[in-house]
Order: sequence, then C-alpha cells, then structure tokens
Amino acid sequence: MMDWRQLALRVKAATRIIWRPVMSKGWLHWLRFGLLLAAASYLGQMLSESQRFSDIRYYLYQKQVRFQHRGAIYPQHTVLLLLDDDDYWSAEFQARSPIKLEQLAVLLDKLNAAGANTVGFDIFLSSPLPKQPAFDFPDYAPGDEAFFGAVKRMCDAGRHVVLTAYVVKVTEEIFREQPAIYSSRLPGLPCVTVGYDSFNDDMRKIPGLVELDSERTMDSFSLAIVKIVDPVAYENLVREDDKGFRFAQYLTPNDFNPRAGRKSILNGVSVRKMDEMALRQVVADRLVIVGGAWSMFGYGLGGPADEHNSPGGLEPGAMLHANYVEAELNENSTFTPISDRTAEVLEWSLAFILALVAASEISAGWKGWAVALSFAFSAVLTYVLMQNLGLFLDFLVPFLMVVGHTLTEEVLELRHELRHARHTLKEHRNDEVKQV
Repeated sequence: MMDWRQLALRVKAATRIIWRPVMSKGWLHWLRFGLLLAAASYLGQMLSESQRFSDIRYYLYQKQVRFQHRGAIYPQHTVLLLLDDDDYWSAEFQARSPIKLEQLAVLLDKLNAAGANTVGFDIFLSSPLPKQPAFDFPDYAPGDEAFFGAVKRMCDAGRHVVLTAYVVKVTEEIFREQPAIYSSRLPGLPCVTVGYDSFNDDMRKIPGLVELDSERTMDSFSLAIVKIVDPVAYENLVREDDKGFRFAQYLTPNDFNPRAGRKSILNGVSVRKMDEMALRQVVADRLVIVGGAWSMFGYGLGGPADEHNSPGGLEPGAMLHANYVEAELNENSTFTPISDRTAEVLEWSLAFILALVAASEISAGWKGWAVALSFAFSAVLTYVLMQNLGLFLDFLVPFLMVVGHTLTEEVLELRHELRHARHTLKEHRNDEVKQV
C-alpha cells in the first residue's frame, strides 16, 4: 500500500530541488530572462512571417520531398489544362489581356462533348469598370457571349462550371468581392459556382471560407469544386476554422507526368487536336482545372504568368488548386493544426525548461550536455510537429537567446570569481609583506 506521507515528502523534495535554482538566481536574473524571451519570441514570429523565411522553409520541404520515399503519388481526381506559350502566343489567343474568351469557349465545348463533368477556370474575369459590373468593351462583347454560351451548354448538359472571384481585404477578417463580367449573368447560369482565388501565406494551409462585407461567406476555388463532387468532404472541411495538409502529400510538377499512358496535363493545342474519344479517356471521370502557364514577355521569354513557391516547388496556380482539391478529397491528407496559443505555450515551456537547466547547480560539462540534449529534443519536436500537425515552433530564436543569456551569465559569474580570486590573492600578498 502506498505511503501518501512518504510520497508527499518526495514531491516536496523534488519541488525544492527544481525551485532552488529559480530562487538562487534572484528576481533580476529572471526579469532579464523574461524580457529576452519575449523579445526573442516576437523576433521569431516576425522571421517566420517573412518571405525570406518562407522561401527557406519551402526549400527544405522541396529537398525532403525529393529524397523521401512517398510511394505512388499522383493526381487521382484532377487534370490540368494549362494554357502555355503555344496557346497564348498563338494567332488564336493573340497574347491578349484580358484573355480571349471565345477561345476558352472552344475549349469548354470540347470538354463538354468529351464528358468533363466539372470544369474550373483559374482565370480572373474582372469587370473593367467596377461601378458598372455588366459592362465590357465592345470589342470583347462577342467573346463574352461565346464563352457564356458555352457555359450555358454545360448547364444544359447537367454539368458544372466553377469561376474565379477576386476578393480584397477590408479588415483583418472581412473581404470584399470585386465585380466581374459574369455577376449579372449568374441567375441564368444555375450550374455556375464561384470561389475566391487566393492562397494562404503558408501554402500548407488550405484556403477555407472567407467572410464578405455583404454578410455572407465565400468558398475558396478548391472548396467550391469539392462542394460539387463530394458535399460530405466539404462539410467536414468547413467544420473546422483551419485546415492543412501534410507537405509530403504535395504533388510536384513531376507527379503530374503521364502514368500508365494517362495524361494529367494538357494544353489548349492538344485539346483542339484530340478527337472526342481520346479526350474522353483523359477527362471524363476527372475534375478539369483551366489555368495559365504562359511566359510573361513573349514566347519563352520571362517567367510564367501565374507561378507560386510551394512545398512541391515552383508551380502554376492551377496546379496548387489541384493540390488542394486532391488533399480535400482525401481525408488522410488533411489535418487540423494545433492552435497558435498551444504553440506559444509549448514554445515558452521548452524555453523555460532550458533556462532551468542552465540555472541549475551542476558542473559546466553536465550543463553543456543538458543544453545540447535540450536543443536536440526541441529540433526533433519541431520537425515532428511540422510534418504531422502543421505546427511551426519558432524555437530557434528563443533558444539562441536563452543560450546567449546563459553564456553571458556564466561569463559574468566567471569574471566575478576571477576578480574575487585576484582580490584575495592581492590581500594574501599584502599580508605576507606586512609579516615580513
């Protein structure tokens, strides 16, 4: 039977051992430590939000994805129709901006005939005059009619079209939808769904619902697609405020290469040339996402018009949307990240434990090993949480600050001991002189 009195004494003794270094250092030591830790945490947060830090993080992801055995990773639900230089810089598209919608109409009709059930356009259709949303320039009007005529034929066939909305931030949590040339046409196009086109600063976080200033919410482009094909998956996704997916599941451009003779990337030229049966074999049971990948300044000149950095490397925006759709339709690829508050508690707890180790009354050698093991533990913990829970502990800066603070304290203490030893030695010599 357990002796509760003996257990209480042991707990009291352990508490005294832990608390002794805290009290022995004095309140000024811990005040400096608290201020340095707060400054370090703030600095770490600022660094984690900087573009430079994000680029470094994506670089590390990309290296790990390249050398990690991930099994058979490929797009199972989506196929991309990327308009490249052969399309945009051709006589058909004529490198026009905004893009010639009559050419998109031709592609949409071919996809419709081939049995593509859902087609999403990652292409902005913003109105040139926001105060007159229905207005478009006379030269563009025939193209508008051709495109929305093709959309109407998709509706008549019982299929679906997802268009892109452009939203701007009004406050930290409220957005405003910008007028588009399709706004006044939506009542007559029941098969059309609209989703905003924007990515999180952290590409591993799936774009979710945003609240508009019109007191309604809007799905992201990927969520709008998922809502059509799998309403249950959609409900599970929007139930949580924040969703992410594991970086090892990110599809890289190489993952979109043909597999077993089946293509996952097309361009406009190939779609035009393919006969209906061949195109049907590629798109009939998949979600088609149309986006841009042409060079900005001429055929082969300049970077792609719509390219983003990600854990999968530099990818066209449409490919990122496909990544999110693939993850959202696979519950094993998504997770709910730990809250920021939990992350802060973990970070500060680790730093405080490290400070206790540094302040403990043990030899310098053991203290060095303890600090090294604490750092190794924090690094492993950070990596595990980063991979599996989407949690980024900005621990490096607080750790370096605590180590710097500890080293400074050790140097000051050593300096004080040296001064004391010199003073003692001087007094001892003076006493010897007096005795002589």
